[in-house]
Amino acid sequence: PPITPIPSIHLLCMYKKYITAFECARETYSLPPSIKITYHESSLAALEPGVSFDAIVSPANSFARMDGAFDDALSRVFSPQADYLGLTSVTQAAVYKEYRGFLPPGASLLVDMEGEEGKRVGLRKNDWGCRYLALCPSMKVPENVNWDREVVFESVWTLLAAIERHNRRMGEEGGEVEGKVIESVLMTPLATGVGLVSPEKWAAQTVLAIRQFVEA
Repeated sequence: PPITPIPSIHLLCMYKKYITAFECARETYSLPPSIKITYHESSLAALEPGVSFDAIVSPANSFARMDGAFDDALSRVFSPQADYLGLTSVTQAAVYKEYRGFLPPGASLLVDMEGEEGKRVGLRKNDWGCRYLALCPSMKVPENVNWDREVVFESVWTLLAAIERHNRRMGEEGGEVEGKVIESVLMTPLATGVGLVSPEKWAAQTVLAIRQFVEA
């Protein structure tokens, strides 16, 4: 099958230490210069105007409950104003359909927020042009996952694979399938909050996953 390009990546980092760690890992592990990385030292709510991306990553738990940390920020952006759990109902419906309600840590699932369930719930539009939510759980429930040596690598790899499958399908169907190609994605550091993975470990695993995916 044809190889589709890696999407450009927007890294949303609340603190400079994550950007510093990623820059160090990028140099140490020789991330190909063709991979476009844009840093945003900001919260989602304070993201500078004019930024656009096709997909946004949820560092979700396996049950896709969107109410903690960055998932809380996502719910506040996308859920209907009168239904905070609207995004959760959409993500849980997608996880139940594809995985019987449990998305294992390290797996990734793309959710079309403009799909049937999103329209039923009435998810809100956004100024970023973002249509897809990528569920990338690094933990079953919020907990320390620093013991899991490769979960960040696995999450980033399966995210890239899910995007590649999606984009290939868009191309194969000649544009007849509803949706759009994912050319850019916004993500935060994975498992670095309650997961207690260090900035350095997150950055190294992320860079290695991207590089090895490109080389595969």
